[in-house]
Amino acid sequence: MKKIFWITTIVIGMLFTGLVSVYAADSGFKFGYIDLQKVMALSSQGEIAKGKMQAKQEELRAEMQTKQSEISAMKEEIERQGMMLSPEKRQEKESDYQKMVRDFKIFVSDSEKDMKALEGEFLKKMLKELEVVTEEFGKSGKYQLILEKRSGIIYADQAHDISDELITAYNKWVENNQKEQKKEKK
Repeated sequence: MKKIFWITTIVIGMLFTGLVSVYAADSGFKFGYIDLQKVMALSSQGEIAKGKMQAKQEELRAEMQTKQSEISAMKEEIERQGMMLSPEKRQEKESDYQKMVRDFKIFVSDSEKDMKALEGEFLKKMLKELEVVTEEFGKSGKYQLILEKRSGIIYADQAHDISDELITAYNKWVENNQKEQKKEKK
């Protein structure tokens, strides 16, 4: 079964390669590739997302530091007053300390999940927008094929890298959509 899968995959790959070379021989064939990570990082939306992510991360980091300080203060208090406290009071303070440590671990775990969810939200939104922009860009630029650099391109001439042009188109698209949304609100 695996053998048939691999043979089929190789045959399809060879057909695709042959098809691309046939179209490439045609003088009207135009293709380009983009570095999606570069586009997402350097576009205006990518910068906004990065800024929001960093702000959220700083907010969480500050909250973590506050919680760590509280935990450290409680630990020092237990160590300082340890012998002076009754066994019941000491047990109560140690129990409170353990609860604070557990709550802190849960907070850290939840914070990581929140950050990943926020990142996923930004990625999903940007990918959806980039799909629209890339299609419009491809049609207006008369491209027959636009590929993503990291999804199978081993080598391509730098002259076919259209990432910077797509960033410009994406930024312009976002700007136009924001203007339209402002008009609709009025």
